[in-house]
Amino acid sequence: KLKDLWQARGEKKYSLDDIMLLKVGRHVRPEPYFKLIIGRDEGENNYLRGYQREFMHMRVVSHPSSVVLIEGELEQDKDIELAASIVGRYSQGKSSEAVTVLLTKQDGSEHQFTVAPLPADKVIKEWLV
Repeated sequence: KLKDLWQARGEKKYSLDDIMLLKVGRHVRPEPYFKLIIGRDEGENNYLRGYQREFMHMRVVSHPSSVVLIEGELEQDKDIELAASIVGRYSQGKSSEAVTVLLTKQDGSEHQFTVAPLPADKVIKEWLV
């Protein structure tokens, strides 16, 4: 995970918070310019909530789900849709036809999206950090 962090940033600098976040959650990097940090249980979700002011974040609002921090930028609508479908995959709505995902940006603005959760066989192994 540390190697991935250095590669994504293009330098070998990191903070204590960076190291703490590397120890928590499932890390999924579907594109070189953004990574999702997905809480795996209530303890990790509570921990990740402490960082929500520093990161864009997503959660499924139509079904119980994890807290998901977004490190990097969602550059295009296709990035938002991909991230939302991955978030749906790791929610309790993963078997549903569609889930509603709330994206909260760092400025506090919120946007809702309805997407189909990504099927398990579409989660590319190389995405998992």
